[in-house]
Amino acid sequence: MSTPPTTPKTKPGAESKLPHAHTHTSALTPPTSPRQSRSSSNISELATTIPAVPTHSLLELPLKLKDATLHPIQTAAVGQSTLPETRVGECPFDIEILKDERGQDAVFGTGAWSTVYKATTHVQVRTVSGSLTPPLSPALATPALVAVKRPARRDAISILKSEAKVLSHLHSIANSEKYVVPFYGTVDETTLILEAIPFSLEDHIRQCAAVASQTLSTWTMADPVLGSDAKWFHLARQLISALAWLHRDARVVHGDIKPGNILLTCVHGSGTDVSCRPVFADFSSAQRLDMEDMTANTLSAVTREYTAPELLNSKVLRDPTSTATPASDVFSMAITLLVAATGQMLVYPGSVLQRQAMATQGWMVLSYVRNAEQGSRVPRFGLVERVLERAVLKADMGRVNAQEWLGIVETMAQGDPGKL
Repeated sequence: MSTPPTTPKTKPGAESKLPHAHTHTSALTPPTSPRQSRSSSNISELATTIPAVPTHSLLELPLKLKDATLHPIQTAAVGQSTLPETRVGECPFDIEILKDERGQDAVFGTGAWSTVYKATTHVQVRTVSGSLTPPLSPALATPALVAVKRPARRDAISILKSEAKVLSHLHSIANSEKYVVPFYGTVDETTLILEAIPFSLEDHIRQCAAVASQTLSTWTMADPVLGSDAKWFHLARQLISALAWLHRDARVVHGDIKPGNILLTCVHGSGTDVSCRPVFADFSSAQRLDMEDMTANTLSAVTREYTAPELLNSKVLRDPTSTATPASDVFSMAITLLVAATGQMLVYPGSVLQRQAMATQGWMVLSYVRNAEQGSRVPRFGLVERVLERAVLKADMGRVNAQEWLGIVETMAQGDPGKL
C-alpha cells in the first residue's frame, strides 16, 4: 500500500482509531487476521503523551441506555433517504504531520481503505479584509495531537466521504461524546481529523493476557483475562450500552466491531487511579439505518473472525451491495467480549483453514472456544456464557438485538449485585 504524499502544514485529515489492517484479494479470501490489524509498535511514540493505564482500574463508568426494536438495513422504509443530508464541517484548525525517527511521516496505522497519520495542530489565523481573524474560543481550544485519516487508494475516497458523513451525524446526537471518538471535521472532503487516542481495547486485552499467563494457576484459570468476572462484566455492560445507543439513538450500524476498533479514553484520575471509557472508532464500514443510500463494498474489509456467519456466505461476500446489519453488530460485539475473556485475538483454535470454517459456523463459537487453549475461561453455565449465549445465535433463530441484550445484563446485575 502506497502512502499518499504529505504537504507540511497543510490540513490533512484523520481518525483517532487504529484502522483495520486487512486486505481483500477476493470475495472468499479472508482479510488479514486481527493480530495484524493493529500493531502496538505503531503507537509506541505516544507512550509519553498518554500514561500507561493500570489494568485493575480500567473501565469503571457504568453506562445505561435504551434501544428500540431493530430491523436489518435492507428494510429501511421508503422515503427515508429524503432526510436532509448531514453536512460535514471543515476542520477549524491547521494541522502538521509529524515525522518519525527516520524522517518519514509518522503513522498510527494502515488499513484496507486508509492510512492514519500522527499530527500536531496550530490555531487557524487568516487574513480577512486586511485584518486577522481571531483564534478559536477557549471552549473550542484545539487539541495538541490529532490523528489524520487519508484514503490509501482511489476507490477509498467514497468510503472516507461516507465515514465523514456518518461521524458528523453521530456527533449531532445527544451523548455522542460518551460513545464515539471525537471528530473535528475534514480537509479537502476526503481527509478526516479525529482525536488521537492511541490505546485500544485490543492493547488492553493483550496486556491483561500477558499478565494472566504469568499468574496462571488453578485459582485463576477460570477467570477472564481482564482479572475477574466483575471487571469483565463491567466492560460488557459498557459496550452493550454503547451499542444500544448506537442502534437506537443514532440509528447507525458500525459494521466492523472488534477490539482494535474500540478505543479507551481516560476520563478522570491520575497516577495509578485512572478510569477509562470505551468509544467506537473506524466507521468506514458503517451504515445509517434512517437512510436508503448505502455505501458499497463495506464488507470487503471486515475481519472474518469477528464477522457474523450470515455475512460470510460466499454469495453475500461477492455482492458489493451487501452490508452489515444491527444483528451482525450484536454478533461482532459478542465475539469482542469473548476475546476479552479468553485473550485469544484469533478467536478460534487451529489452522487458518480451520478457523475460517469455524467462523462460518459462528453460532457454535462458545463450544469451539471452550475446547481451545483458554477454554477454561469460558466455563459451561458460567458468567461469560450466560451473557453471550443469546448474542451468538443464528440471526434468524433468536439472536437478541442490542436493547434486549442490554436488558439481560442489567437484569443479571440487579439479580446478583454482590457478585457482579
